[in-house]
Amino acid sequence: MPPYTLLQNPPPDQESWRFTVPADRLGLPRRRNENNIYGKFIKFTPAAITLEISQFPSNRILRSDDPTKFLLVSFEQLRFPEGGLRITAEYITRMMKAGVFLNGVQHRFYHHSNSQLRSRTCFMREANSDAELDNRIYVLGDFGRIMNAAKRAKRIGLLFSAADLDIQLDPKWIADIDDIENTDTIFSDGCGLMAKHWAIQVSKAKRIIFRDQRYVPCVLQIRYLGYKGVLMIHPEMDKEKKYLAKFRKSMKKFTATRDNSFSVVGYSKPYAFGRLNNDIIVLLSSLGVTNEKLVAKQDAYFHWIEEASTDVTKAIDFVSCLEQYNLAERVLLNGLDDPTISAQIRKAQMSEVSQFLKNEKPRARMIIHKSRLLFGVCDPFKVLKEGQVHIRITSSKGATTPINGDVLVVRNPCLHPGDCLKLRAVAHPRLDHLVDCIVFSSVAKPKHQAAPAMSSGGDLDGDKFFVCWDPDIVPPRVHESYDYPPNKERPGGTVTRQDLATHFAMYNNVGLAQITKLHQQWIRCSPKGAMSPECQELNALHSQSVDGARVKIPERLRKPPAVQGNFVLDVLADAAEEFRTRFIDRGTNELDPATTSLEDAADVLAQLFRSKPKALSEYELFNLAIAFARKFSIHLYELKPYISHLDFGALAAHEKHVISTTLGLTPTEHRRMWNSLLTSDILSTRDIQQRQLNRPLSMQRLYSSKEKSTATFFQYLRIAFEQFTRKLLILQTDDRFAVGIFIKGVTAWDEDPEVDENVVVCSFMPKATESMSVYRPCTAGYRLHCSDGNLQLYNKNLADTFIFISRSRETGQDVITSIALQKISSRVGKQLGRLNKAPVTSIEIHVISNRDRVAHQLFDMYLEHVQTEEYVGRFDRELTSYNVKSVRDVDWSAHPGWLKDLFVPRVSEPMFKQLLSDLDHEQLLTLMTFTRHHRADNELYWTFEVIVASQPLAVPTIATCLQKNPALVYVLLKAYPPTETLLLPEELVDLKVPLLRAILCAANALGVATLVALQKIAQSINDMDTGTYVELLMLTALSIRPKTLLQETLLVLHESVSLSREASPAMAYLHKHALAISFDCAEEAADVCPCDDTTGIPRNARSSYLVSKLVQANDADEGHVDVHFRVDMSVPIRLHSHVRLQCVSDPNNAFLDRAVVDGVVTKASRGEITVELFHSLPPEFAEMQWKIFDAGSLATSRAMMDAITRLWQDSEGCCSIYDTIVMPPPASSEAVANQVLEEVEDELVGTELMNPSQIIAIRSSLCRLSLIWGPPGTGKTTVVVQILRYLLRKFSECKILMTASTHNAVDNVLERFLELNREDRLLSDDLILRVATDHSKVNKALQGYTIDARVGGDVNENSRLHRQAQQRVNAARIVFTTCAGAGLGTLRKIEFDTVLIDEASQITEPCALIPLVKGCQRAVLVGDHVQLRPTVKPMGKALEYDVSLLERLYISNAHQGTVKTMLNVQYRFPSELAHFPSTEFYNGELRSHIQDSAPVPCSISRHCLPVAKGGPGTTSSCRRSSCSVPPKRRQAPLRKGTRDKLNLPPGSSLSSSPQTTRNASEVNNPSANSPSPHSHPTPNKSIS
Repeated sequence: MPPYTLLQNPPPDQESWRFTVPADRLGLPRRRNENNIYGKFIKFTPAAITLEISQFPSNRILRSDDPTKFLLVSFEQLRFPEGGLRITAEYITRMMKAGVFLNGVQHRFYHHSNSQLRSRTCFMREANSDAELDNRIYVLGDFGRIMNAAKRAKRIGLLFSAADLDIQLDPKWIADIDDIENTDTIFSDGCGLMAKHWAIQVSKAKRIIFRDQRYVPCVLQIRYLGYKGVLMIHPEMDKEKKYLAKFRKSMKKFTATRDNSFSVVGYSKPYAFGRLNNDIIVLLSSLGVTNEKLVAKQDAYFHWIEEASTDVTKAIDFVSCLEQYNLAERVLLNGLDDPTISAQIRKAQMSEVSQFLKNEKPRARMIIHKSRLLFGVCDPFKVLKEGQVHIRITSSKGATTPINGDVLVVRNPCLHPGDCLKLRAVAHPRLDHLVDCIVFSSVAKPKHQAAPAMSSGGDLDGDKFFVCWDPDIVPPRVHESYDYPPNKERPGGTVTRQDLATHFAMYNNVGLAQITKLHQQWIRCSPKGAMSPECQELNALHSQSVDGARVKIPERLRKPPAVQGNFVLDVLADAAEEFRTRFIDRGTNELDPATTSLEDAADVLAQLFRSKPKALSEYELFNLAIAFARKFSIHLYELKPYISHLDFGALAAHEKHVISTTLGLTPTEHRRMWNSLLTSDILSTRDIQQRQLNRPLSMQRLYSSKEKSTATFFQYLRIAFEQFTRKLLILQTDDRFAVGIFIKGVTAWDEDPEVDENVVVCSFMPKATESMSVYRPCTAGYRLHCSDGNLQLYNKNLADTFIFISRSRETGQDVITSIALQKISSRVGKQLGRLNKAPVTSIEIHVISNRDRVAHQLFDMYLEHVQTEEYVGRFDRELTSYNVKSVRDVDWSAHPGWLKDLFVPRVSEPMFKQLLSDLDHEQLLTLMTFTRHHRADNELYWTFEVIVASQPLAVPTIATCLQKNPALVYVLLKAYPPTETLLLPEELVDLKVPLLRAILCAANALGVATLVALQKIAQSINDMDTGTYVELLMLTALSIRPKTLLQETLLVLHESVSLSREASPAMAYLHKHALAISFDCAEEAADVCPCDDTTGIPRNARSSYLVSKLVQANDADEGHVDVHFRVDMSVPIRLHSHVRLQCVSDPNNAFLDRAVVDGVVTKASRGEITVELFHSLPPEFAEMQWKIFDAGSLATSRAMMDAITRLWQDSEGCCSIYDTIVMPPPASSEAVANQVLEEVEDELVGTELMNPSQIIAIRSSLCRLSLIWGPPGTGKTTVVVQILRYLLRKFSECKILMTASTHNAVDNVLERFLELNREDRLLSDDLILRVATDHSKVNKALQGYTIDARVGGDVNENSRLHRQAQQRVNAARIVFTTCAGAGLGTLRKIEFDTVLIDEASQITEPCALIPLVKGCQRAVLVGDHVQLRPTVKPMGKALEYDVSLLERLYISNAHQGTVKTMLNVQYRFPSELAHFPSTEFYNGELRSHIQDSAPVPCSISRHCLPVAKGGPGTTSSCRRSSCSVPPKRRQAPLRKGTRDKLNLPPGSSLSSSPQTTRNASEVNNPSANSPSPHSHPTPNKSIS
């Protein structure tokens, strides 16, 4: 029964899907087999939405439910003509949200299997709401815990996976076992164990028979509960008699709560011969397997197919490899003399041979006898060594081990040469029970992968491997495997059913198809084949896009060079096509009419006409077809559609008349045999003559809308595209205009291939007064998309469409077209105006036989004038040299004559300068560029001397010269020396900044001269503005590589501004921390990328990465370059990374040091970064080969520099505690803050169980600055969360920035806050944000609150999502991030009135300033400076950079508005244990909440911690103990400068108490000042 049409031409903006269907079209057939399930199938296409009854794929969901309530919906062919993938995805999303109604019954999106996702098919089920379906799904497993939509969809998809058999397996007969793994890889990934007894039961239930005997598979691919993978027979389980199956941890994808059905997806089979497909062939060719060997193997395969008709043994093998085991059994029993069996063998042969042609293109496809396609399993006994495998297969002699030697193992799809593994097959008796599978080793050296993972990223959960032991096929070379890193998992949050539906709607594999096509093109054009860098890069992109992930293909990989020479696939495909033609030709006369159906005969006839003639002429071929038709009772008129394939140019006139008479052609059809255009219903005689189409072109009319309905137009168009290489499409819109489209080559259907110059458009305007028939050739980049319902010719992207043809939405039958007439010519456009969705009144398709070479040449004349674009050659990774540019090699014909006169001949300095006196300013600039470009150093300096000697000074010109060649600065200083007061002369004041930058940029080459130059202009440095000074410090840290020179340069710059520091405490504060940041940044670069202290050349080559190409950035100034990498290379370089580029090429004609330049990354994408350079590149940089070093990230350093700079510039405008931060502490603490706290009497909710110090700390958050000292166990996090609650309740409009030193600390506070928020409902979830530049560092349970999760993608890769993210941040009430993250990304320009910093003692002071300078009106710093200080480099410690802002402010007298609070009650351990740290580190003020401590010492007596036996006043046992566990870090010793400032006596140590400092004698006798362990310090002692 034909499908029932629900809707013709569905519009892209459709909003409702309500259909009324006759009852008889909804009835399901009666099930004759319980495994066959039928249901309603709805198919969406651009032409119609249709309904039919179809067989459903069997799965666990359908078996446990009522199939009549389901819809199977397919969108595979849905692509709207006038929109891209996004329009289709939005259509599907709306449909899923609205539901499909059949006769008033609503069906909503249910789910899909993972294979259905790729084929764009899903199930819908009767339901009135999504909650109803959720209840049905989530009762089957714990899917709700998965907070990522893609991952949850994949796990639920396991329930919908097609399975052939269901057996009930009681969970009491199964067990969970650990995986076999090491620290680097899982060897048993997806591979469990089963008893042989269970395998026998499954075999009986499935009726697995081989050669009339029960066959027990050793491997089952299964789905059971939440497990996915394979089970292998394990004899030890039969001995134990305890369990039937054991499942590995890696097999468990979710926890199932019901449904104990054991589903079998597949199983190991005998005689599963392996095939060499195109992917494997090109890899083998690249690895050294010769074309001759591959051709010989294919010839042997052809011979094997032919002998299957005469040799019983080969016939059995042949049909077995096609999985026709029943036929193999009958051949064995009855032989080949049985006519029925012989006919079936012939049919199998024809079926196999017909596969040599796919989409009308010949292809290589051969079976290798010494090979199998086998499930992979692991070695459970660990008896195989790394690189070994065990293989036993079923043969005519039973289970045998075919080889002990090298075998090829590869998994499809395979694009990387390292996917072809060369392993050693060995026999081991403990594994002999495993037959028809491959056993991989379960051991490996550290950092080595398991063998299955090395081949296309495979595993053992059901992957099959091509295993070959044919010595001609096992490659002689082995390539290192790709590591196949997993895709990054997007952060998730609450996943709804609509999210799952959207995931399905948005999924597409267009990127995968593009990558595959490019890979095939690069293979063909590269001498290295699949081993070329471009192919390996595309393999990396392919592995990422397999699961539908969107990847960006670098532009350099999109344009492969032109193909040269015959490729191995072409050689094999041509041989396959020759064999196919010969086999079909011979088999035509061998078919038996008694056993051959009309359908099979028609297929043979079609193949006969399409095959190329070898021994037959065209007329003989026609006679053979007539004889064949008569033999099988085919009417002669049925041959008419096939005559288009005949080469009429090869037929004599009388032969054409015979054909015409035999087939009964009409007079018009007879005339078309010579040239069907002559009988065109569209083109007039004038049109044909003007365009010279009246030649003997031998075109045949395949379709005409005058004879056939326009509804069949696209069907015939597909025939033309797939079966003919030359075709002409003619469309007429009215009597004034028609258009012809000449198309050359085979065009793929439903793809977007590049057609470049192979399409020409011709206009016909019969009523024009003059000839306006114009040919318009397409150019490189044009693409042609053809599918069922539309044809679209466009230039690179759909927005630039030339011709668009589609069905009319109103009728669904008629054809409409839109043509950009101006692309044909401006005259045509002016004459006709606009042609948009115009009805096509008449259409014709004319084709040329693929064998008519003369007609092909005539046809191609209409395309021969199209220009061919030349592509840039690919990058060669072999080390190359370059030629240093010199004046001697200049082609003077390309330069002005005056330039040649200066250098030919070369003259002395006086003469050269005299010649320069006649040049104007522009000529001097040209000369500077020329001398630098050709390394004429003497002339370069002489020219610059002339430029700087001219008055007035050309400031912009000199600045440009200094930027391009910094060493010229010393010429400038020589001409205008500094004054005795260390100032630049007045002439150079405007050049101060470029002059200083030039001195610093030339430091690597000129060394100590840098220090002298800076000292001579120290006063000018002191007079510069603060922002410029900070920039120079960072430039110094990033551009000078020798360590000693770098340190001295920074100190000289710091000394130069000493006068400014003396004049302003704020300036002193800025200079101190700017210097510390610069030192820290420089030392990090020295650690990550160490350089020689003399030459500045990087030493650690292992941390470098090869650069594919270095090119000048197009969208930036000369100081920027684009650096291209291979995309399959794991490069840690990111945005804001400090990098060093080093040349690895040596010149041919000179001796030069290899250039090294520093820079910072300003743009970053996969495979390409843009670098802002601090040094000039050599003139030959484009011809050089380079490598790049990562020298650390600058993101945090720059954020800190920006913070201290803003604090200096905006002072109180950006931070209300500006004075507290930058000014010296007062002589005594001010009590204003205490008075503020005493006036606060509002009730604190939820603090009933909190101690007084905690309550005071919470109230202190109302002050401008609250410093909270929280020793271990005192409840710092609790206090922080309560402060957030307190502020949100008290200030309804406050905007809070909650920060901490690390991501873990931030997540800890966020997690606690969310628990409290769920109880109090302070804020809605959309007002709470977790911001991180890398969401993978956020706790997975909290990733739903990240920016990426809220906007549904990576904000760094999508400008639209970035705008949405900015809106989210602006609207948020509270944002959680790290201190460094507060100055990056979307938070960079956002202001907050309240800032909290947890663990504030563990971050440097500039890092704490990042959140504090964002408009902060209230600040709370929480931490314990007695524990961990910030981690800094050695020079940082010398500069007291490791003293946090919290520590500095807490130990000094408080400014007005500052509150200091100590949390003095700890809840972690009893008083006996708390006594020592309290007296030693916390001035005896740390109390213990645990009063009854008697049981505690007993419980810890087994450990090495000392226990005071004499009460809290006795600590001698602690001192004498041999305990190896030290107490927490003691207070770091004070530097001399700090002691002097604090007036501490010699030998004293600093207590963390806000009030007192104890001397050494007090430390030795802590009990002297120790209060009672049960008493509380008064609140007044905790507050300053």
